[in-house]
Amino acid sequence: MIALSSSVHLYARPAAREKLLEFFTDLLGLRALKSSDAVGSPEDIYAFEFSNGAWLSVEFTEDALDDRRARRGAWLELKVDDAEGLQQRLLAAGLQRVVHPYTPFFYIQAPGGQVFRIVSN
Repeated sequence: MIALSSSVHLYARPAAREKLLEFFTDLLGLRALKSSDAVGSPEDIYAFEFSNGAWLSVEFTEDALDDRRARRGAWLELKVDDAEGLQQRLLAAGLQRVVHPYTPFFYIQAPGGQVFRIVSN
């Protein structure tokens, strides 16, 4: 048996740190915790716990993909109670909508370049 765990790790450029932390905390309503897993890291790694117990951590490094190239990285899905409301809040905050040429779904690009699909529970 093989299963996907409920832990995700992303990379982002240090210049995106404040905006990305605001994305997860202010816009998504998650709590940011400094990870204790970053033994010897010159930069803090932040972790965010979701309501289903899943964790997402972000490591800041100059080697991270820029926004354009990050669109070809992994795309993640967020299940929310009010998808349309969150979609509107994210657009009002100035985040860029990503249009996939073959699917009708709502995608948004986070300040670190990561792409998230927003769907209803």
